[in-house]
Amino acid sequence: MKKLTILVVLFFVIISYNAFSQQTDPNNGLRHIMTAEEAAYSYRIALGFIETPPPSGAIRNVEEFGNNDGVLIRYPFGIPMSLIKELSLDAKLTTVVANSSQQSTVTSQYLSAGVNLDNCNFLITPSDSYWTRDYGPWYVTFGNKEVGIVDFPYNRPRPNDDDIPKVLATSLGIPWFGMNVIHTGGNYMTNGISQASSTTLVWDENPTQTHPEIAQKIHDYLGIDNYMVEQDPNGTYIDHIDCWGKFLAPDKILIRKVPSTHPQYAEIEATATFFASQLSSYGTHYKVYRVNTPNDEPYSNSFILKDKVCVPIMGTSNDAAALLAYQQAMPGYRVFGFLGLTGTAAWVSTDALHCRTHEMADLGMLMISHTPLHDTVDAQTCFDVNADITAFSNQLIYPDSVWTIFRVNSGTWDTVTMTHTTGDRWTACIPGQLEGASIAYYIHAEDASNRSSNHPYIGAPDPHTFFVRISENAKMVISPDTLMYNTADEIINGKTAVLANYSTLGIGINQVENEGISPFAWHIDPWTLTLPYTLQPGNTVELKVKPVLPLPGATSMLCDSLRIIAEDISYNIMLCINPLFLTGNNPAQDISNVITYPNPTSGSVTFMFENKKNSFVSIEIYSMTGELVAAPLKQDLTGGSKSVFWNGNNLNGEKLPAGIYFYRISQGNSYKTGKLSIIR
Repeated sequence: MKKLTILVVLFFVIISYNAFSQQTDPNNGLRHIMTAEEAAYSYRIALGFIETPPPSGAIRNVEEFGNNDGVLIRYPFGIPMSLIKELSLDAKLTTVVANSSQQSTVTSQYLSAGVNLDNCNFLITPSDSYWTRDYGPWYVTFGNKEVGIVDFPYNRPRPNDDDIPKVLATSLGIPWFGMNVIHTGGNYMTNGISQASSTTLVWDENPTQTHPEIAQKIHDYLGIDNYMVEQDPNGTYIDHIDCWGKFLAPDKILIRKVPSTHPQYAEIEATATFFASQLSSYGTHYKVYRVNTPNDEPYSNSFILKDKVCVPIMGTSNDAAALLAYQQAMPGYRVFGFLGLTGTAAWVSTDALHCRTHEMADLGMLMISHTPLHDTVDAQTCFDVNADITAFSNQLIYPDSVWTIFRVNSGTWDTVTMTHTTGDRWTACIPGQLEGASIAYYIHAEDASNRSSNHPYIGAPDPHTFFVRISENAKMVISPDTLMYNTADEIINGKTAVLANYSTLGIGINQVENEGISPFAWHIDPWTLTLPYTLQPGNTVELKVKPVLPLPGATSMLCDSLRIIAEDISYNIMLCINPLFLTGNNPAQDISNVITYPNPTSGSVTFMFENKKNSFVSIEIYSMTGELVAAPLKQDLTGGSKSVFWNGNNLNGEKLPAGIYFYRISQGNSYKTGKLSIIR
């Protein structure tokens, strides 16, 4: 029961039953597979298709998990209304309708279902089916901050569907490019940085072109340097890649998993092994994540839009594990599960949620291109971070909002302002750290079009990471280098710093200044070192640091340092205590599983927690000086999973400035506390 509750909190699982009944076949007899009648005139595919010159300049294929702000769907629908409603909350919803009468019908349905009509628009044009993934547009950036659509002959003789990308390009006022490679969107995925993959279906459907010729066109029109074409491991009729795999990031891919008794087990495992052996665009091997599909569930056929992952679920006990697999692979994203419709529109293993939705690029995107530091890096005084940041809106990029945000050894986040050098290039320096340190970071930028972007896309929940190489003559490494005391328990029990010797020689610790000078004293308890003390190679020693009680009265953060002198080198551990949270009882036992998302944030925050009993609960936001600046919640709550939205405003209804804040979730005289970073 506890695990189920946690899943509900973490993944916002939405069990969506039919919002309306589908009275007729929405595709008028057409199926995902080509019908026998269609096969009789399949020669019409690509007939009369006129290939255009490719886009100019540097070309980048916009990825599903990247700079998109909308979704393309078609009426009659193949997806539940609850999914449509969820997508409309913070993304543009473009619905293909045949005429104004259908538009009125859809508008009425949207209004009744609570769909956000402010984010809705319509593309009035005939269509044949709801598989917008298969015939929809492929977006590229090219030239001088331009966005266009690359089209292809749809691998079905469905002329209305095949025309959608061209009609959409005209509607949006952006260029349309025709690439004469018969294809389908369900059999194509890109990581957004010069790599893409399909099954050998693309070769089978283009017999008049050689494999190198196909790869060359994929390069010329989509900017793909490494086009990975693989046998379909599922062995099904459809041969679509989204039935078994999905890029989640430039260096991540999700592959379905089946029991060893499954007839396709060997083929699916071989595919997972193949991708694990490939180098991503970052120069690292792909991180391969697995989602269990023991009954051929279509869990890989999901849709990513902004920070949401929408997963088709089947109403079985396997759903929870599938949602958990996505959350583990994509920390910080909001993962939702949706049941399909009934009848011909039900989810099946070869046709589900991804097949019936298509992302639409943000034409004014703020794009950050960056090859991250990774693995192990030599120690240096400065770790250079370089990025190309492009505002496709042609609006000013705010110089004081372009940051590299980093932390060391899971400590507190710190910020370095990036400097504009030339063109789109920005650079920053993460200060040098001790050998053995683990450094996590991400890049943030904002522009005058009110857009903000992170790299990686989700920012702090899943940052880039690298380690400082430990040399053969390394000295002592201290972890963590900052101890933060935020609760009474931490004050009473102390917090531990670990000293480690990674060198081949013993290190003599000569002095530990364990009594603070100002504003209060510290001591190490228990004291286990007889100075001078020799820390032998490969050994560690723990120092449990406690402040000397009683503490002085204060309303702001109190900080001091603990100095350790080892031979001729002095090391400092920062020690900070927040007196604001040291009154009352120990941290609440009836409030648990607290999550703040996003954190850091440039705007709103959602507080998620488990309230174990009916009680009065408050959420308060304090500045570093102890001033109460916001109060998102003060009310009676029932027990259970809670989600509280805060718009980032202070007590006067104004946006809080950038900085470090503390939140306190209180229940009676007990509380849970944490740090909250606001970036602008």
